[in-house]
Amino acid sequence: MRIQHNIASMNVHRNLKGNNSSIGKTLEKLSSGYRINRAGDDAAGLAVSEKMRAQITGLKQACQNADDGISLVQTVEGALTEVHSMLDRMMELSVQSANGTYSDDDRSMMNDEIKQIKSEISRIGNTATFNSTRLFPEAGVNGSREGVSTYKYTLDLTNKICEVNYINEASTAGGVSRSGGGHRDLADKIAGEYLPNAVNQIIQAFPSLGTAIGNDKIDIAIEIRNIDGSNGTLAYASYSYNVNGKPFNMKIRVDAADFTDASMTGPDAEKLESTLAHELMHSVMQYTMTDQMSGRGGSEKFPEWFVEGTAQLAGGGFPTNWNAGLEQIAGSLTGAGDTSKDTAVGDYLKQYSVAGRPYGHGYLASAYIGYLASGGTGSVTDTAIARGMDEIFKEVMNGNSLYGAISKLTNGKIKSESDLNQLFSSADSDLVKFVRELSFASKGGAGSVIAGGLGTGGGNIIGSQTNLNSPFQVVDKAVFVPSEILSAKEIYLMVGSDSDVHNLISVELYEMNADALGLMGTNVLGDEDALFAIEEVNTAIDMVSFMRGYYGALQNRLEHTVSNLGNVIENLSASESRIRDTDMAKSMMEFVRGQILVQSSQSMLAQANQQPNAVLQLLGA
Repeated sequence: MRIQHNIASMNVHRNLKGNNSSIGKTLEKLSSGYRINRAGDDAAGLAVSEKMRAQITGLKQACQNADDGISLVQTVEGALTEVHSMLDRMMELSVQSANGTYSDDDRSMMNDEIKQIKSEISRIGNTATFNSTRLFPEAGVNGSREGVSTYKYTLDLTNKICEVNYINEASTAGGVSRSGGGHRDLADKIAGEYLPNAVNQIIQAFPSLGTAIGNDKIDIAIEIRNIDGSNGTLAYASYSYNVNGKPFNMKIRVDAADFTDASMTGPDAEKLESTLAHELMHSVMQYTMTDQMSGRGGSEKFPEWFVEGTAQLAGGGFPTNWNAGLEQIAGSLTGAGDTSKDTAVGDYLKQYSVAGRPYGHGYLASAYIGYLASGGTGSVTDTAIARGMDEIFKEVMNGNSLYGAISKLTNGKIKSESDLNQLFSSADSDLVKFVRELSFASKGGAGSVIAGGLGTGGGNIIGSQTNLNSPFQVVDKAVFVPSEILSAKEIYLMVGSDSDVHNLISVELYEMNADALGLMGTNVLGDEDALFAIEEVNTAIDMVSFMRGYYGALQNRLEHTVSNLGNVIENLSASESRIRDTDMAKSMMEFVRGQILVQSSQSMLAQANQQPNAVLQLLGA
């Protein structure tokens, strides 16, 4: 028997201490409601729970953001609803004024109400805000209205029709024109001079394309407005198709920030003529070789280097500085046969693949292929290049693939894009010779194969004035009214808990005042004015209808967003609760068990402490 260490007592004490600790933790869980009160309770569970908590908190705010967005949209739509009511009243007054039974004094009184309505529309547009955010901001360089009215020019090419429309800030009704400022002169010059000449020059250079157009109708719309600001795109084209797969409309947008004057000269004229010729070449190819340009109908899609390079043959490979290095080299050549700079030419060709520089090397590749397809002998001229390229177009339109046509017409020298890249990367001597002669022939010019040769200046690519003997003639002008506008500003609603761009919902804020709706000059003081007013108010109604439709659709989307966020929050909260919250029934069970064990441990500790008393009996004996 030992008295220095009561092992039984120590054992019971240890168990009592553990039971007290366990019951303490259970009491903490029951009193706090959380299963995890510190990292030691469940380190992995705490990490998962905190991540979920952050997501839930973010989603709750995202839901609030979406609700705020709905409130903003409802505010905008409410203002537009009232504008619609005012426009309806303007329409009523315009139709009333157009009636011949009213005197000038009567119309003057009607016009007074028109002026008050316009002022109120502008006041709403200029003052409507939501939490200090203007709901109808003014359009800056990144946005403007797409048009108050549209002029349609019909140009006749023998049996071929090309309708050219342009959008401008002016209006026409009843056969009478009213200037609306803006860039009308520039639009007139493009529609009445540049486009007829450019399409005519392209068809003359590539007769197969003109034949393919046949008696079909091409619609070309021109828009003169701010696109991307002065540092943005000069001009670009977009297309739409009919059910037969043929493009029935091409829209050319010209950036008014870059071209502001119809009487432009020098670099501005070069840029505009080159760009228009480039985009019109796209249009003609898109129309005549639709499947190959778009990859439809099982056809192999033209590679980008060929599409852009061929368009550069029309627009010129030099005015837009894609081959500025070659221009410098050509400047020091004494003649087409001067080989002193061939090494420099070769080094220039080695810099890029045709796909890596489709506007620059793609132009050189297209020109070289055209030259080879025309026989590849003799001087490098615009007619030789155009003739060879026209043969390639014929082959493609007759069912051959692009590279099949190129291989056939180059006698197998070029069968694929890799063959082309090999010629460039190795500075093939024949290619170097061709590029040197092409650069020299284009010295001081645009390098275009239309309108007079490679050396023609960029400002004369499509002719400096209308050719009266051209098969294109303006034969008709009519009016139709668009209902499209551009937003003046974008704001974004954050409807997610992370930085994913898909969690941002764009809200377009449109310029909306009497000027933006094309109503600044609207009046009903005379018969003709009233006719104008009817057209202008109809246009404004279309614009406001477009905006209301957009905001209505956006509100529906945001309501779906709120519903979805609520569902996600609910399910994430349930999952986080299972990890973090206390199971009260289970904890009470553990608490009762702990109490019993503590009481039992206390009783057993008393018994264990009595065991050393047996030693006293030995001492007494």
